[in-house]
Amino acid sequence: MQTYLGHGVRFRYPADWTLTEEETGPTINVHLQTPGLAFWMLTLLPPTTDVVDVVEAAVAAFEDEYEQVDRYDRSPEFDDLRSAGCDLDFVCLDLVNSATIRAVALVENTALVMFQGEDRELSTLRPQFEAVTDSLCADIDPDVEKS
Repeated sequence: MQTYLGHGVRFRYPADWTLTEEETGPTINVHLQTPGLAFWMLTLLPPTTDVVDVVEAAVAAFEDEYEQVDRYDRSPEFDDLRSAGCDLDFVCLDLVNSATIRAVALVENTALVMFQGEDRELSTLRPQFEAVTDSLCADIDPDVEKS
């Protein structure tokens, strides 16, 4: 396992996944690419960004891209922090795909977590994606280095 530490957050992820980071103004995107096509992404936004608005904007982007998107609202739990979320199903290239979208209000930023993949691939990767998401925290240990 590798540890990512930066921009006020920390999480652990499998060593064979590729991490890329992009900063656009106040928005930071951290992307984890699995060896396949599925991916996990963290977007850090200003702390004043509302979690419900973030989820709605992400859903709207999917609805603009795909003809039919089925939405399932979820109530994620992030240690009593304000959060919102949903799961989506959609068809891409004749394959059923799913996306999990979660947003949580942290002290230094609003975090949007999304992971997506084709359903057969997600059947094996979902536990890993959930473990990465569960490891996300804002408590920074100065002794941990960015990997």
